[in-house]
Amino acid sequence: MMSILRFFSLSAIGLALITVMFANSSASAGALQPLITVPTCMLAGCFWPVELMPAFLQRAAYFMPQRWALDLLVKLQEGRSFGSLYLHLLILLAFALAFFLLAVYKFSRNQQSGQFV
Repeated sequence: MMSILRFFSLSAIGLALITVMFANSSASAGALQPLITVPTCMLAGCFWPVELMPAFLQRAAYFMPQRWALDLLVKLQEGRSFGSLYLHLLILLAFALAFFLLAVYKFSRNQQSGQFV
């Protein structure tokens, strides 16, 4: 259970870093966070079951790290073994890696990151 939350938290931190890099100030980054977090949680099925959404939104939900973490937790509650769900963990790790790489790229290209703090 803890490793699931660790992998998901890595992807959430990576997404937060991307948000910070596209913001002009810390105030705008704080304002952007809920504008990104709430819709992605809605789309991923955190507020209602994904099965209630239209088919195209159900497919789009799998592009959200929250969806993979939720799906992994549901399958564990259904009694599946942790070892059989390694693909979910790898996908969460891939989200984290992609988000961190994008943030590092954006940090290296941004000349104003020093004045953000």
